[in-house]
Amino acid sequence: MLKPNMWDHPDYACPIVGTCLSTAELRKLGARVQLILPPGATDYELHGCFVTLAKRSDKPAKIVQKYLDRKFARQMKRFDHTQGDEALWALWSEMADAGDIPGAFWSVMRHNGASEQLIARIYGEVHMLSHLVGASTRADLRRLAETQAKVERLEAALAERKNVLREAVAVWKRRTMELERELAAERARREKAERERVSLREMLESRSVAELTQDREALLGQLEQVQDRLLDAQAETRRQTLIIEGNYREEALLRNQLAERDREVAALELALLENLQPKQMPPCGGACSNPENCPCPHLRGKCVLYVGGRSGLKGQYRMLGERFGCQVLHHDGGVEQSSQHLQQLLSKADAVVCPVDCVSHDACALVKRMCRGSMKPVLFARSSGLSSLASSLAALDQACQ
Repeated sequence: MLKPNMWDHPDYACPIVGTCLSTAELRKLGARVQLILPPGATDYELHGCFVTLAKRSDKPAKIVQKYLDRKFARQMKRFDHTQGDEALWALWSEMADAGDIPGAFWSVMRHNGASEQLIARIYGEVHMLSHLVGASTRADLRRLAETQAKVERLEAALAERKNVLREAVAVWKRRTMELERELAAERARREKAERERVSLREMLESRSVAELTQDREALLGQLEQVQDRLLDAQAETRRQTLIIEGNYREEALLRNQLAERDREVAALELALLENLQPKQMPPCGGACSNPENCPCPHLRGKCVLYVGGRSGLKGQYRMLGERFGCQVLHHDGGVEQSSQHLQQLLSKADAVVCPVDCVSHDACALVKRMCRGSMKPVLFARSSGLSSLASSLAALDQACQ
């Protein structure tokens, strides 16, 4: 059975272009298909042009489809060996949890056994994930970009020092091999000298004392030269050893600096928590006649369950909840706490937040099932950091209006 083409899914042209191709790839493909854009065209205009091209079975759409087939050939091969909506959904979930959403999405669109219901369901997942990603603030992105830039500079410096260290080790190894060869040659010469000494002793009776004394002095001079060269070789070896030890110390210093930058990132999140000022509670306690204009947090008196995340931040999670006027319960997502305990906490909670980077698949599935059955809201945060939880609580507070 032939695979469906990209233009066979005109309703999904926008998510295919937006999810499976980066802006840089679109501009590269635009040159290949001779796409004519007005001067200063924005990324959105470029995206719109390719969405239009993807809906027609013309040469540009075929070029884009061929490019995506090569890009995601490995993922498509895995999906080709999978049949049935349930098996395809399981493989999609596995690859999406691993972060390979573009490859999995394109493989489903090109699979000849995927039903329309499965494609619509996966599209819904991709659509909601795009909303979660778009919920992050510009301030978070700016601080993250600055931190990543610092990390990249440190990694570049560390890589440079590693190259220098590798070159020094290579030089040291070459020099050591040369010294070993010289030492072997000196040993051979010494053995030869010893043999000659034995021969000289046998010739003592036939040679004059003067000749023997002269030969002895010559041999002593050669021996002193050999010893001098050996001492020089040992000194060179010690010098190379000191250089290598210095390089190791510099590498350790760079590692410490990288760890310090990691601590700075953690301090930025803690500063974000400390800068959240508690809202002043009016005497009404949130139970006034005009709740839309009441300054009380709309989460006041609510209970939010945080499933997953880092156990070392439980105190900060609770403190952040108090800033929004709600109680934050924590479950580690199945690391040490059981699923029965998770069910008990879910029965007490009014809403649930799950960080997608630090939660087990089983805990996530249980949360989805129980929240869907009890009509409780659930948010999937982009990370387990404090800033991500603050964004989720703010979204819940806004939803309670």
